[in-house]
Amino acid sequence: MSLLRLIRVERRAYAALIFVVFLLSASVIVLGTARSAHAQSQFINLVSYRVTGAPNFTAPGTETFWSAIPWTDVPLAASVAPGGGHTPDLLVKSANDGFNIYMLFRWNDSVGPSYDAATEMYESTNGTLLTLNPANTANVTQLFYNSTYYYPDRVAMLWFVGSAATRQQSPAMMLGSDGAITGGAANIWHWQSNPTDNDPNDTGFPGGYTNPMGTPIFPDNNESFAEDDYTNTTGFFVVGGSFGAGSPNLDPYADPFIVHAGNYFSTADKTWTVEMVRSLTTSDSSYRVQLATGSTYYAAFAVWNGKLGESSHLKSASQWYTLTISDQTPAAPQVAPATEAGISPILAAAAGLGLLIVGMVIGIAVRQKPEKKEE
Repeated sequence: MSLLRLIRVERRAYAALIFVVFLLSASVIVLGTARSAHAQSQFINLVSYRVTGAPNFTAPGTETFWSAIPWTDVPLAASVAPGGGHTPDLLVKSANDGFNIYMLFRWNDSVGPSYDAATEMYESTNGTLLTLNPANTANVTQLFYNSTYYYPDRVAMLWFVGSAATRQQSPAMMLGSDGAITGGAANIWHWQSNPTDNDPNDTGFPGGYTNPMGTPIFPDNNESFAEDDYTNTTGFFVVGGSFGAGSPNLDPYADPFIVHAGNYFSTADKTWTVEMVRSLTTSDSSYRVQLATGSTYYAAFAVWNGKLGESSHLKSASQWYTLTISDQTPAAPQVAPATEAGISPILAAAAGLGLLIVGMVIGIAVRQKPEKKEE
C-alpha cells in the first residue's frame, strides 16, 4: 500500500472513530438525562423489613437483623444558610417485628459529640446578643456559638400526617413566626443528646419534663428516648408531658417517653448511631402517626450539629422520602453486577457495541495489504 493511500485510510478510520465516540457520548447524555428526570419525578422508597429479635438500646445497630438490611444514604442540605447545613448526609435503615417499628440512623460528626444545651442566642445588627424566640426565627440565619457555648446534637424523623393537598413540595421543616411548618401537619420523633439521651455527660437529663402537677417525671430505668412532637400550620408542640412554655404540650397525661431510643458515639470514626423504636399504633391517634403493615408513608429527616451552632430552625434537612412497612424479610446480601451499579443494561450494551465498532475501525486502519514483491 502506498503512503498516500495509507494516510487516506487512516483519515477515514479516524473520522469513523470520532463519529462513534460522538454517538456514545450522546447516548450517555440522553440516557443519563432521562434517568435523572425519571428519578426526580419519583420518591425514593425506604423499606421497613420484617425481622425477629429485639432492639439493643445499649449497643444500637449491633442487632443481628440489621446486617441483612442495606443502608439508604439520604442527602441533606441547609434549611437556612449560613447557619445550617453542616451534615451532608444521613444513613437510614428500618425494620419492624409486626408490632413495633425500628429506625436506625448514622451520621458523621467530625467535631465530636455535644451534650451542652445552651440557650439559643443570635447576634443582632448592632452586635448585641439576643435570645432566639419563634417570632424572629424567620430572620435569623446564624446562631451565636464558640468553643464553649454551643447546642445539643440532634436527629429527627418527620412523619407527614396531613392530607396530600396540604403537603408542601419540600419538607423544609422551617419554623415560621408562629413556630409552624409551611404546610400540613406532622408527627416528629426528635432525639437530642440533651435532654433525651441518658448519658453521664448529659447532666441535664431528662431536661425537666413534668406531669400535670408540675412534678418532674423520668422514663423507666432512666432510659433514653426521643421527644414526641406535633406540628401544623398553627404551631409546634410537645405531645405528652410538659417541656416548658417554649414548647407547649398537647396532652399532659400522654406518655412522653413512647419513642424509645438508644445511641452511641464512636470516637474511632466520629459517628453517631441512634436507634428509635415505637409501637406501630398508639392509643392517641390525634397527634401521633399510626402505622400499619403494607402501608406507605411520607417521611423526612434532619440532623443538627450542636458544636457548629445548629439548633432550632438551623439544621441539615432532607427531601421527602416514602417509607413502606413490609411483612417481607430482608433478602440475603448479594453482589450486584456491574450493570446495576449505576450503569443501565441498555447503556452497557450500547457501550459494548460502540467498543466493538471502534475495534473494527482500528483494525481496518492498521490492516495493510501485502506489497507486491519486485520481480
